[in-house]
Amino acid sequence: MRTNVELLAPAGSFEALQAAVQNGCDAVYLGGTMFGARAFAHNFDDTQMETAVKYAHVYGVRVYVTVNTLLYEKEMEEVIAYVKRLQDMDVDALIIQDIGLFTLLHERFPDMELHASTQMHIHNPQGIAMLQEMGAARVVVPRETTIEEIREYAKLGVDLEVFVQGALCVSYSGQCLMSSLTLARSGNRGECAQSCRMQYTLEEDHHGLHKEITTKGQYLLSPKDLNTLEQVPTLIEAGIASFKIEGRMKRPEYVALMCALYRKAIDAYTRKETFHVDAAMKQEMEKVFHRGFTSGHLFHQVGSALMNPLRPNHMGVRAGIIEQISKDKMTVKLVDDLHQGDGVRILKAKGDEGFRVNRMYQNGLLVNHAKKNERIQLDKTGYVEKGSILLKTSDCQQLEALRASYEQRSRTIPIQASFSMQLQKKAKLIVKDEQQHQVEVFSDMPCEKAMKTPLSKERILAQLQKTKDTPFAISCCDMSDVVSDGILPIKELNRMRRKALEQLQKLREVRNGVRRFAEEKAKVIALPSMREVMIVVHTKEQYEVCREEGFSSIYIADVSLYQTLRQANETVYLREERVKKDAYTQPHTLIQETAGLSFAQAHAGDTSLNITNSYSAAFAFANGVDILTLSVEHTPDTIQELTTAFQKRYHRTGNFAVQLYGHVELMLSEYCPIQACLKDDGKKQCGLCRKATRYNLKDLKGHRYPILSDVHCRIHLLSEDAYDHIAEWKAYQKLGITSALIVFTIEDAHKTRRVLRKVKEQVHVD
Repeated sequence: MRTNVELLAPAGSFEALQAAVQNGCDAVYLGGTMFGARAFAHNFDDTQMETAVKYAHVYGVRVYVTVNTLLYEKEMEEVIAYVKRLQDMDVDALIIQDIGLFTLLHERFPDMELHASTQMHIHNPQGIAMLQEMGAARVVVPRETTIEEIREYAKLGVDLEVFVQGALCVSYSGQCLMSSLTLARSGNRGECAQSCRMQYTLEEDHHGLHKEITTKGQYLLSPKDLNTLEQVPTLIEAGIASFKIEGRMKRPEYVALMCALYRKAIDAYTRKETFHVDAAMKQEMEKVFHRGFTSGHLFHQVGSALMNPLRPNHMGVRAGIIEQISKDKMTVKLVDDLHQGDGVRILKAKGDEGFRVNRMYQNGLLVNHAKKNERIQLDKTGYVEKGSILLKTSDCQQLEALRASYEQRSRTIPIQASFSMQLQKKAKLIVKDEQQHQVEVFSDMPCEKAMKTPLSKERILAQLQKTKDTPFAISCCDMSDVVSDGILPIKELNRMRRKALEQLQKLREVRNGVRRFAEEKAKVIALPSMREVMIVVHTKEQYEVCREEGFSSIYIADVSLYQTLRQANETVYLREERVKKDAYTQPHTLIQETAGLSFAQAHAGDTSLNITNSYSAAFAFANGVDILTLSVEHTPDTIQELTTAFQKRYHRTGNFAVQLYGHVELMLSEYCPIQACLKDDGKKQCGLCRKATRYNLKDLKGHRYPILSDVHCRIHLLSEDAYDHIAEWKAYQKLGITSALIVFTIEDAHKTRRVLRKVKEQVHVD
């Protein structure tokens, strides 16, 4: 069993980096100014990055940089130059989403450690094994991974990085197009607009007649925050290599608290001590930020145990209740201490009101704090009702204490020292750290015989231990070779100490040394030319219409329907699942997830493979895929750039397809709002979606998103309208596209036939 687990912290700013390091993290992950999945965090420019790496390395903390977005063709040269700079800065590892970029970096930066991002959608044993073979040192598993799956994956030998604290995505990471296709901000490009934190209404859809369902709240896609502090022993014993705290958009004080708590929990387990999460500790976590806490998919939470439909933002802690209201004041009965400078929020039926407590009164007098169960008066800032709840959303004393935890340099590096001083010889100071770095410095002058008071060992030690302006602390000092009657100026001792520690710090700033940068090698891809119109169906009536209209390349999305048709000796193919837990066995399939590329008999790749550049395309073709459907996030320009670059680099055209028709899957989720809103019994398999009723989610603008459920109770949230680019087929052909994908999900027989006839009229692949 692994016991040397890593505590990995987010650093959205240099202050957050300091907060993480000073509160005990083993590694940090952060983003540069480009190609990171948090485009709106402060992030680090090259100068700041270099400073951050040196700062972290001095404390023995590793630095991982996120390059975890999809890359388009014109960005590939720029990203190589960027990674070269990161390698020269001594960054320890890169976190990668794009499979093409991963293969390219492994070739050109063979000594750089690469981690597969959760955005890569690696969620099964075959995917982990494939990434390990490709050179991944670590796989960041999806937040949907269960503790039982982690135990099994840990046996495969690759390091597993697991989210243990922070915000949850409701959709599988890397598989969410909601923000991109509805708000033109791509989550795969670091620009997520947080569509899951918006308001929705669940409704029944009876063939176009809509009936709203009353729910407890309207934030139906907003998860609680993950919190597994109490489960740390279980997670360690499962074989996790790295405990990952989410939060590059969070304030430094949040990072400080979470690092400190998880450090204590991990260390307690290592020392075989009991770590108890008490009420006070829970409140500290709630005060700094929470949306409600859940142990998440890790521990099989569903429905209201996973989600918070009432509010998508920080809930804080309850501070009091408004008992009386006057013209300009409101009287609050406190249920928690309150201080001047605290942030509070009044819960209102229509729009909460938040403000900072600048003035508070007791008995008509200004006070700067009040205790639990006391009554205070606050200035009235707007309309408020008697009985309203007052939340405390920031605690100024807590934040001050957390800032002090990293501003005062609380983390020190223990070092060993040896000091020798003999008459008529230069004194020598040796310092050595736990990384086996060693520095020797000599005095500028020899030791003289003392005329009056000699320099004692106690005084020497006192001077050498004056290290508070450095990261170091001398844990022991050997002075067995010090004469008893010698003298050396105190300022010389100080100079020797400063010089030795400065040199030691410089040595610690560099962890990796010189790493190779290789040229790209020429490659040959053997790929037979293929042109095909691929049809995906979900229902039997859709399949029958396809046959009647003369289509033969039909992929069945429903496994039970596929098996039924195969038993009837129908020539059909399987569209594999986007979340594939069992092994690939069927030949000539349409694959939807990265691990499918490890199965040599796959025929085609779907849009969810996120193919956005020629390198990812080449990797897929080299692994046996015959036809690749490009990402739906492409523009005509990016398609042209990809196909042109592919032909130039590999001296042949690629078999590229685009999806010409279909309701696009905006989200893929283990969470089902139907079960959560209508049953919420803590169990999946409620069966409500199997009835004749169809369900939609409706946003505040009135857009309706159909919910398509599968046999595993996952939901596929579809676009309101079907994307129809059939009429643009000839334009796509000019861009280098040779095949087409048509996807039917909720269409009836009439709609299916109408679309297919349009395809027959306009789409010719010969």
